[in-house]
This record gives sequence, structure tokens and C-alpha cells, in this order.
Amino acid sequence: MENNIQKIKIAEFISRLEFGGAESMLLNYTTHFKNPNQFDFHIITQDINDINCIRQFEDAGYTVHIVTHKRKSIAKNVCEIYKILKKEKFDIVHSHMTLTNFYVLFLAKLLGVSVRISHGHSALREEGVKEKIAYPVLKFLNRIVSNIWIACGENAGVFLYGKKAVDHHKVYMMKNAIDLKRFQRNEVIRHNIRTQYGIGEEICIGHVGRFCTPKNHMFVLDIFRAIKDLQPDAKFLLVGDGELHDSIHDKVKKLKLEESVIFTGNIKNTNEIYQAIDVFILPSLYEGLPVVSIEAQAAEISCLISENVDHRCAITENVHFLSIEKSAEIWAKEILDYSRQPIKTSVFDEMTKAGYNIEVEACKLEELYKRKVYQLKQGD
Repeated sequence: MENNIQKIKIAEFISRLEFGGAESMLLNYTTHFKNPNQFDFHIITQDINDINCIRQFEDAGYTVHIVTHKRKSIAKNVCEIYKILKKEKFDIVHSHMTLTNFYVLFLAKLLGVSVRISHGHSALREEGVKEKIAYPVLKFLNRIVSNIWIACGENAGVFLYGKKAVDHHKVYMMKNAIDLKRFQRNEVIRHNIRTQYGIGEEICIGHVGRFCTPKNHMFVLDIFRAIKDLQPDAKFLLVGDGELHDSIHDKVKKLKLEESVIFTGNIKNTNEIYQAIDVFILPSLYEGLPVVSIEAQAAEISCLISENVDHRCAITENVHFLSIEKSAEIWAKEILDYSRQPIKTSVFDEMTKAGYNIEVEACKLEELYKRKVYQLKQGD
């Protein structure tokens, strides 16, 4: 097969390039391919990116294409994407935009791209009238223009492709695998990071995620305030950035947490940041199977996660779930309780067996790309 497939040209579509989420997962996978020289990777993204993240992809060998955001002009967005696809003549188009995968895959189909991958990274809520009308249509369009279906977890797969498709194994589960060795517990790194951010022996609660509505940062800050009332010397690490930057900073001031909340911004050494954290929290409004939940477990820290997150993220005994309908005060008490309990260590083998070791899982995606290009070009 390898003799028939030389440079496989792949377009990866991501809504934005920041540090985390789908872009982090993609970089993890493709930088661990055994034969990266057999691939020509391009990434196509909208014009709302972190320049440092763009550089990170370029350093990894990607060609980065930036197009007009849909919110600015749908016509320009579609036209620019069409021109890129027509010029580059990709073998594979792999879209990571969940519900909006359909339109780039439709353009790819028009231009004769043989492998069109729809990838679901989250399970969204269908609460409003608009969502209940629009989501089923978008899901249907995704299914008919793609010929490979991928999801990060079962909830995300059921949301985008339906339970029947998941149950009949028509959806390839591409877990949010990571480089487990980089996250293993390290007391030297813990000391260095805590010193860097001015954290002594006091408890440190952490959250990692883009500053956006689904991550529920306002509730995160309410929890921080409740913890502070119970344990005045507590510190809080907020890792990430995003569109809610200003409102989150404003709330920190309103709650008088300026001296306790540490903003790291978007950083590359997230694996080291986990070492400084005693309890990781993720009170999200909704999630598929978040990478950060896997990273936190690999770092061997206690995790308190929203009931709305796919429970399959609990690979180890260090994960606990709690409803976001519960008050911030209840969350605070649970967090402090877990901070005092022993944690399970030596989780490497357990997480590898569960499919979260990138050195093992990246090979599967690499082979999928090769196999599908070969099969579909042969008319299989």
C-alpha cells in the first residue's frame, strides 16, 4: 500500500487556532505519525487566531491558509475556501467544525475530493427553537456529504450521526489521546511552576479551557469565590483565553479575587501547569469528551467535572462528577474534600489500555488516512 501512496495531501479545517480543543488534538496526532514525510498537511482556518498557535502549526510543517470568517461574510468565506480546495487538489478533507462540517465537505465533494471526513468534537444542546429546527438539518447535511464519520467520544458521535450509527460501528472513535509521558507527575516541575506563579503550600484549584460560553467560566469564578470564603489562602489558576476575556476579568474584580486568581493566558506548557494544580475543575455547560479531562488524569490530580460532560472521560478513579445545578458552595465543599483525599497514581498503563496514549493512537489515524485514500481511489 505504501508504494501506491506517496505524498498524501490533506486539508484540516479548524474554526480557529488557539491552544486547546480540536487544534491541540490534531497537532498531537499528526506530530506523532510514524511516517510524516508521506503527508503534506494544510490547515484552513478563519481569521480569528492566536498568532503563536499559527506558528506552532507552521513549525510542525503545516501550510496555514486563513480565510474570512463566516460572521463577516459567508460569501467570501465560501469563495476563498473553494479557491483553496480547487488550487491545492487535496486527497483528503478532514473537517473539525462539528455542525458546520457540511459546507466545506460539500465544496470538497463538488471538486472531486475522494476522502471527506466529518469529525464531531462536541455534543451540543438543542434547547431553543432555532436549534431544534437547524441542528437536525445540519446533521443530515453532514452525513450526506461525508464518507467517513469520526467523533471524539460516544456522546459527540450520537449527537452528530445518531445512536444507530454509533451502535453499528459506523462512527470511528478517535479518542483525545495525548503524550502521556509529558504529563506524568513530576515534583520538580510542580515546585518550579508554583514558584513561578507565586504559589506556596496553599491549595491551588485549576481550570484549563478557552474563554467561551460552554466552559461556564462565570460559574467557575463563583466556585472560586466560595472556596476563598472557606479557605482564604487558596489560589486559582485559569489557563486559556478567548472572546469572554474582558467579562471574566471584570467578574474577577467584582468578586474581589484579583490577588487569588492567576491568569496564564494561552501557553504551550500546559502539561507543566497541571503539576501545580491540586484539584482540576470542569463545570462545563456541555462537552463531548474534553482533552483537558484526559490531561488532568494523566497528571494524576483529582478532577471534579460537570455531569453534562461525557462520563466516558472518567478513565481513572480520580474523576468525580457533580451537577452544575448544584450551588457554587456545594462545588466548593466537594473540591476541598477531594483535595484532602488520596489520589490514584501510576495511571500510565490504565490510560494506554483505554486508548489515550498518542504513541499508539496516532498510528491508527495514519493508517486510516492511507487506507481510505487507497480504497476510494480504487473505487472501493
